[in-house]
Amino acid sequence: MTILRKTIAILSFSLCAGAHAGTPDDHFVLSPALIQKVKAANAALEKADLPEQTEEEEKEDDKYRKNGELPVERFILSVEKRPVARSIVTKHGLSPKEYGLASYALIDASLYLAHEAMAGKAEAAKMQARLTREQQANIALVRKLGPVAAFK
Repeated sequence: MTILRKTIAILSFSLCAGAHAGTPDDHFVLSPALIQKVKAANAALEKADLPEQTEEEEKEDDKYRKNGELPVERFILSVEKRPVARSIVTKHGLSPKEYGLASYALIDASLYLAHEAMAGKAEAAKMQARLTREQQANIALVRKLGPVAAFK
């Protein structure tokens, strides 16, 4: 399983467990152009078929996990450490930091919308109230752009 897919699964768990406001991606604002760049970079990364993390790298990441979630800083570091990944991200007009923050923000917004669809109005309102203004703006943007913007 790629690090990106693991990150998606972990973020899904953390979103359902409750808001985690306070991380850098919680205050990162997405734009339609940025979402397009992230999605294009993700497609190129998938095609590149990058090698999986080594067992040693996995154990190192495990040291930093909080409530099962890999912090965005570790995700960014993993992109920076892999020359091919860094090159692909840069080719799409993103720095590794911007790519990481935007990826996490897009995942959060997409997962929120998926969870919102399953939750009742009262629960959705409680979840929304715990989010930062930036997260709420990202959710509104992904909702407006529709399925094409949602993180797959």
